[in-house]
Amino acid sequence: MSKQKTQSAALHRQTGFTMMELLVAVLVMGVGVLGVTGLQLVSLQNNQAALLRGEAVQLGYDILDRIRVNPGAGVPGAAYDGVDIGNDPAAPSDCIANNCTTAQMTAFDIAVWKCSLGGYNLENTCEVLRDTDALPSDQAQPGLPNGDGSIELNADGIITVRVQWNGFNNQLQTISISSQG
Repeated sequence: MSKQKTQSAALHRQTGFTMMELLVAVLVMGVGVLGVTGLQLVSLQNNQAALLRGEAVQLGYDILDRIRVNPGAGVPGAAYDGVDIGNDPAAPSDCIANNCTTAQMTAFDIAVWKCSLGGYNLENTCEVLRDTDALPSDQAQPGLPNGDGSIELNADGIITVRVQWNGFNNQLQTISISSQG
């Protein structure tokens, strides 16, 4: 009988978890949860960066389409050349309500594009364009964070559109799109 009691007592002592095993399990679980949380954070940052890059590409192609529709006289796209980063959009004519000349349409296209980029949302020109429904009025801050752009036409007739914005940690991001004029 004593042998049976000894074996029974040993079995009872070895059941369950010790405090040390429980602490190790909690530590392993905590490290795993922290890893998944960090992975989720990086994934969200990458998704935001991809969204902004996609918007920048769309805005770059938008102005290229406007240039193709309104090529102007002479070299196609020459009227749009010289738009630089840092240039505020000029107040254009209302080409939605009125018929515009080619030059007026060029100024209108550039102003709408610069305002759509996002860096000039608070400028008076952009507010006027929102009031005339040339820009969406339902968005208080459309475009990219501090978005801006430039348009260049080289001697070979290649139009290069650059769009820049502030990405994650305020790092300057830039895309360039080139097209035959």
